[in-house]
Amino acid sequence: MQWNTFISLIDGLGLEMSKVISRSKIVGMHVYNPDGYYVGTVKDVGFTLDEGRPILIVTTRYQTSMEIGWSNIGAVGDIVILKEPVEVKAPETPSPAAGPAPSAAPAPAAPAAEEEKGAKFPIRLPKVSLKKEVPRCPYCGGELTYIKEYDRWYCYNCKTYPPLTGT
Repeated sequence: MQWNTFISLIDGLGLEMSKVISRSKIVGMHVYNPDGYYVGTVKDVGFTLDEGRPILIVTTRYQTSMEIGWSNIGAVGDIVILKEPVEVKAPETPSPAAGPAPSAAPAPAAPAAEEEKGAKFPIRLPKVSLKKEVPRCPYCGGELTYIKEYDRWYCYNCKTYPPLTGT
């Protein structure tokens, strides 16, 4: 049986081929809700004792710890995207009557988008132009075509190799 036929058979049955993601790759990744809001950073991978299901141990943007079941992972690439949103709660501030809070080491900073405590910022990508600037013919103004064999630019309008200045 050919590989493509095997894949088609699996797709027809509704089965998925599993991907393997190493612990070292996923630890340190940023975790986002499906709506694009930052949840935290993967601190470790663990397993439930009762059923042995994998979980992500995440340090939230408030420097608290939370567990996210692997069944809620939608995608893993450069970041982790969840299937269902999780609520990241701010830690409760102790009352003044409880006395001063014990000093702790400074917590690592959240990503730059999370400047304000409790603020939610969607991911915004910069607009990028994919067009390359192509030299123009000094005689007719038409686009030149690069001819690799001659290592020169050619104008099909003028049928010449015009001299290029400044390129």
